[in-house]
Amino acid sequence: MMTDYRCRVSEDELAHDRAQVEITAEDEREAAREDIELLALDINEAVFQLLRNKDWQPDSDDIESAETLYNCLRWHMTPAQREAV
Repeated sequence: MMTDYRCRVSEDELAHDRAQVEITAEDEREAAREDIELLALDINEAVFQLLRNKDWQPDSDDIESAETLYNCLRWHMTPAQREAV
């Protein structure tokens, strides 16, 4: 004899669960913007901490990395935004 241990869930419960976990494209965009905002704050803080350290000497790799990040971000800007920075 085989015993079925699966839980029975009504259609209403399933619909309710799906509605609670459904992530919309707008939710994803908002979360991505929040992630970028937090990263920007962390990057800014890291740069200022490094600059406050008189012993830190950026090398060519550090400068190239900063330029790459800057250029990647500028790529997403409008021409008017690019002129402003």
